[in-house]
Amino acid sequence: MKYLRPFKTWARTNLRVLSGAVISTLAIASEPGYAQITTLPSSPNLTFQTSGPARCANVGDWYTTNGNARATPGNSEQDTAATLCLPTDPPGNQTTNPASNRFHRFFISVTAADLAASGGAVTIQVEDAGTGGPLDEVDGVQPPGVPATIDYDPTRFRLLDPSGNVIATQTLTPAVIPGDVGRAVQFPPITQPGVYAVTSETGEYAINGFTGPFNLVQNNDDNGFRIIVTGVPDLLIGQFQGTFQNSVIAPGQNFNFFLLVGPGTTNLFLRNFDFDGDGSIGYLSPTGTAPSGPISGNATWNNGGNLNTGGDSVTVNGLPNAGRWQIQLNNYGATFTNQSLLEANTGTIPDPNQRLPIFDTPPRRAGNFVITPPTERRTQIGQTVCHEFQVINLFFTTDIINLTTEGTDPNYTVQFRDASGTNALTDTDGDGAVDTGILAAFNGTGTFTLCVTPQPGAPPQDNTQIVGTSFMDQRIRQQAVASGFPGADPVPTRQTVLKRTLIDAAPAGTTANFILVKRITNVTRNGNILPGVNFGAVIDDPGSTNDNDPGWAQIPLAGILALTDANPVRSGDEVTYTVYFLANGSTPAIDTSICDLIPGGTTFVLNSSQVQLGSNSPTAGGNFFTPLAPLPDNNSCTIQTNPNGALITDLGTVPNTPGSNFGFIRFRVRVN
Repeated sequence: MKYLRPFKTWARTNLRVLSGAVISTLAIASEPGYAQITTLPSSPNLTFQTSGPARCANVGDWYTTNGNARATPGNSEQDTAATLCLPTDPPGNQTTNPASNRFHRFFISVTAADLAASGGAVTIQVEDAGTGGPLDEVDGVQPPGVPATIDYDPTRFRLLDPSGNVIATQTLTPAVIPGDVGRAVQFPPITQPGVYAVTSETGEYAINGFTGPFNLVQNNDDNGFRIIVTGVPDLLIGQFQGTFQNSVIAPGQNFNFFLLVGPGTTNLFLRNFDFDGDGSIGYLSPTGTAPSGPISGNATWNNGGNLNTGGDSVTVNGLPNAGRWQIQLNNYGATFTNQSLLEANTGTIPDPNQRLPIFDTPPRRAGNFVITPPTERRTQIGQTVCHEFQVINLFFTTDIINLTTEGTDPNYTVQFRDASGTNALTDTDGDGAVDTGILAAFNGTGTFTLCVTPQPGAPPQDNTQIVGTSFMDQRIRQQAVASGFPGADPVPTRQTVLKRTLIDAAPAGTTANFILVKRITNVTRNGNILPGVNFGAVIDDPGSTNDNDPGWAQIPLAGILALTDANPVRSGDEVTYTVYFLANGSTPAIDTSICDLIPGGTTFVLNSSQVQLGSNSPTAGGNFFTPLAPLPDNNSCTIQTNPNGALITDLGTVPNTPGSNFGFIRFRVRVN
């Protein structure tokens, strides 16, 4: 069932007198310390394991390799291509990761606050980017049979923008080994907020095109390096695709890894690969209720899965379990210096489109969003005007943005509403502040309005700041404080945007006033008037004084305020709206224009609009603009994006002389 109420109508004159405060609205129901530097990995006992796109998957890092996990028992990395990556291997032993995506992917979340703290730019460096450096587990010696003039294992790094476009490429291909040992590379500065990616791929075959036997090309699987960002102490850096490798044998080591789970997530699919049964693994949710999971065996995923299956299905029990999750590797590395491939997915299967990054440092903050744009709107005392704004979630998880206001003059009232300007926003996360509801990850966008009404005595200008804070940021900060992490700050990062409202004044010595009243004056179903409703009744709106002016005696305000539960509209019904207008000031209302935004859930009936001036007969009038069509300049519509269509009626000059200072606009909509 649907419920209809009249929606807002606005008017404009050359005196900038906006007459739009028709109160009746439409509603259709339906652990380590932190310094001024961020690194990944942050633990000295962890390195990266990096394979090349041509290397077979027996090294364990299936993200970057092209074949089976282990063709036959005992195969080593020096086996030839004829022995590895056999096309006859069972499908489950072949990675489904496409060749174009066989590289490590590291994500870096840069917020507006990060940019401000670092002087407007954040620079990413890769330390020890070259092969054979101190973070590697190889010595850089040229393999037998490979000419000394060929760098047998170059590495290519790319920086990608939030849309996945390549900003810069750094390829280390010196002619003589060990010319690239220990070398660092640096990318151009980042100056805009968003989630960026650094990708890494290595191996002669893919980069330099060396086509000799695979046993002569290492396609090194141990090119360790660090990603470093200076000037920002707790930037979020994690891995979407890649491995953390335990590089020492030390009995009893415990490693903790972390992931962030956004609101609205119902399931996680957590995976680990090739742990050789070394240690134990457990999962810890924000409420401490997540179960432990089995650790993987040699060259297999946990729960006995192959490269593309297997893992632990974990239920996320509601909003309390949104936030920071922990993967605990206990007593790990006592037997093997082994790679530790971990993967986190939302959902119930391994899905490359639903992967979550994994951190080796407990995040102390989260969230990344913007609110835009600043706007300036004009109105008059008692008349509501709505400022449109968008909230864009740049983060890699879902999020909820809480909304408050600051700086509002006491004689102005403000309210957050939906994009139509009719329905008030609510508190969906239970923290006492209205919010956007759940926004999707990676540029999930919500459109809303801030509706402002100046009251008697209001000054000519109001400057209201919309203040937004991230649910994820607040939750992660709370967890960090509760865990006792040094320097954890409980105050979430704010984003703001200015909404300026101006009051137009009439020329000195004059008073131009133009008021509107809106009513539902008919509903037809299958060509018949809806029974049981008196559309000719004159009803006083208790929430508005606009319908109390004596001038309305010239044109009784027939119609109802809303349809009740006893008379709900149905799909296909046609609803007639009538907007009554009255110029009751000491001067005429000049160059007057009225805008009606067609409410959501309905469609404007073409050629249905009529205009009556004074006692004249109604005539066709008004200009209808289809949904999302550009509106004319200086129009009086409250929502400039025109989401569902708009009817703009130019009345010209409306006299203030009784007998000709009134009239109406009438049109129909069809319920979808």
